Amino acid sequence: MAFIQTDTFTLRGYECDAFGRMNISALMNLMQESANRNAIEYGIGIADLAARGFGWMLMRFRLRMHEYPRYGQTIQLLTYPTEVEKYFIYREFQVLAEDGTLLADATSTWLVFSMEKRAMVSLPDFIRSLSLPADIPQTTVTPLAKLSSRPIFQATDFDPTQTKNIEVGWLSIDQNQHVNNVAYVEWLIEAVDSEILQTRKLAEIDLVYRAESHWRDQLQIQSVAETPTAFLHRIIYPETGKDVLQARSIWEDN
Repeated sequence: MAFIQTDTFTLRGYECDAFGRMNISALMNLMQESANRNAIEYGIGIADLAARGFGWMLMRFRLRMHEYPRYGQTIQLLTYPTEVEKYFIYREFQVLAEDGTLLADATSTWLVFSMEKRAMVSLPDFIRSLSLPADIPQTTVTPLAKLSSRPIFQATDFDPTQTKNIEVGWLSIDQNQHVNNVAYVEWLIEAVDSEILQTRKLAEIDLVYRAESHWRDQLQIQSVAETPTAFLHRIIYPETGKDVLQARSIWEDN
């Protein structure tokens, strides 16, 4: 069987920012929740993989905000897998208002890793044999293309102008015993210049997850302006310079 997960949520106060708009981390958490519900229907949820010694890991994620949901608004979140390859499975998301207006969309790339070896493995047969939905809803907004494993911004010269050191806290760790992918986005946003946060809103964020990090790891968040409205970001292990995450964000006026 092929499933399109559809969930309805009404925005609560703690999911909104200082302007009453849904904050990005809350939206990504709901996306992750819907994705796992969808995976459970397919028999490939977190618990299903853990029972076989595997875990899910997000490799790529790109989110576009078209119109921010606001406090008290009811939204519909749709998610579904779109393609399965030897090593990767691709998943898309749509966020709709009650009248069907597209508020946000996202596309993502996931891999499976061995819990014992903490290393990527090819997708097991029980995942590669999935039947994908054929009746994916269409919107009036140009669909997001399949994500490249090496986006162009990775090759851009990176000389950070802002840095912030952090220690990974216990509440950032998920069931796979590493930092949850949403926590990285929270850290990136918190490290953005205060004037940007107060005068602009995030229109798009493109993320490449490069390595795991764990409880009490010491990390450094780095950023630099690419243009007046676009920024490049990295999270690294400062002692080695190893990349944990690379990202590009685009901001527009409030």
